[in-house]
Amino acid sequence: MIAWIVTAIMAATVCYSVLRIPLQVTDSLIPMLDAQRSSSVIGAFASGATNAGYFRPLRAAQIQALFELSNGHYFAAYKGFQAATVLVVFALFLAVLEIDSRQRAAALLFALTVLMGLHTFRGTVWEAYPVNHSLEVVAFCLLALLLARSRGGRWADAAAALTFVAATFTVESGLLVWVVIAAAWLTGARGISRRGVIVITVLLAVYLAMRFGYLRTGVPALSERSSGFGLRQLDPAELQRRFGAWPYGFYAYNVLSSMLTVLFSEPRAGIWTTAAEFARGRVAAGTIVNIVSSTVTTAVIGWFAVARRDAWTRRAFDRDDQIVLVSLAVIVANAVISYGYTKDEIMGPAGVFYALAACVSVAVLLSRPFQPASSALALILAMTASGWVVRTAGLHYQMNLMTFYDRNEWVYVDDWLVEQKSTPATEAGKALVQQLREDALERAAVNPYLLSPRLDQWFR
Repeated sequence: MIAWIVTAIMAATVCYSVLRIPLQVTDSLIPMLDAQRSSSVIGAFASGATNAGYFRPLRAAQIQALFELSNGHYFAAYKGFQAATVLVVFALFLAVLEIDSRQRAAALLFALTVLMGLHTFRGTVWEAYPVNHSLEVVAFCLLALLLARSRGGRWADAAAALTFVAATFTVESGLLVWVVIAAAWLTGARGISRRGVIVITVLLAVYLAMRFGYLRTGVPALSERSSGFGLRQLDPAELQRRFGAWPYGFYAYNVLSSMLTVLFSEPRAGIWTTAAEFARGRVAAGTIVNIVSSTVTTAVIGWFAVARRDAWTRRAFDRDDQIVLVSLAVIVANAVISYGYTKDEIMGPAGVFYALAACVSVAVLLSRPFQPASSALALILAMTASGWVVRTAGLHYQMNLMTFYDRNEWVYVDDWLVEQKSTPATEAGKALVQQLREDALERAAVNPYLLSPRLDQWFR
């Protein structure tokens, strides 16, 4: 009961910050204008299945459905759906961990700060899009793990198959659901039967054949977006100039960077922030807090892996082994999916599973008998936990900044639409833009320039 109460409080704080942020201009307005022009949910589904470089029919259908159901209350519909998804993610996170001891309850408190404090969670949770597909994939992956660790049965196999289809039809990273199911089955979780795993693997093959064979949607190109590399951000033109002839080195860099950013909070979006800040003359305190807290937490997970290596060699997996091994598989697979470019929210599922692995590793560490080194270890864990608390506070600070900046974007929305060549030609489209602008500008936001400049040094 204590675990559920604490988790509910933490989830409520995230929902509060989410509901203060207006619907964004970028990534949200144009899909809503498309939804206004679309004739039906089925039409939106078909359109989302044929976009060049992407296959996201269910995402388009969700946007369309919420637009039609909103009855003009767009903020309430889209942000309400986003807040509900946040609650689902926290509930599934807790359900997977099965808190049944004081040690696990204490470790849960630590894991919740890891979950919320990791920068990948911030990128995952804050934006609406207007339907937050990144957050949905996290929920799908957690649900898949919960089904894999359930008592099983035909209903579990059917639910797992539906979860996989829904995830892959929402966004490309939904393929991680298959990784979760396969890794869980290999580690002894038999909630999803062998037949169920085979069916889902067949569905994976059908998805790949349909996307790359029949629909030929392809993959995003280097020319589509900027990406971090080394100490700075490279624009599409420079990416093509440097890596257009042989992009595989760039792809390998992105995969490695994506794994390291979850494990050590460095680099960030492909940029080595410590070196970049040092080159500018000062490394922010928050950068140091981030790296130290992540490194110690990763070391605890590494300790757990080393301590269990003999059992893993014998393929004797308990529930904690399953969570840690599935989490490691998700981190690696998520990084591979991010080969095209690095972005915090893409690694959102990996960050959530990293928090799961941290929880069980700390719980096992706390359950060990007292030893002479225990006092020093307790001090290290307390300092690490304090670092994660700072980072959790930083989540809300950064989302407060996003509230201010997203609100201000609506002042210049007409100019932005001209740049995007998406200025609405109909009166209904213009009325929608005007309504969303008024709704955003009427919302209160704290001006960050009135806050202490020291906060920005701590919350990175």
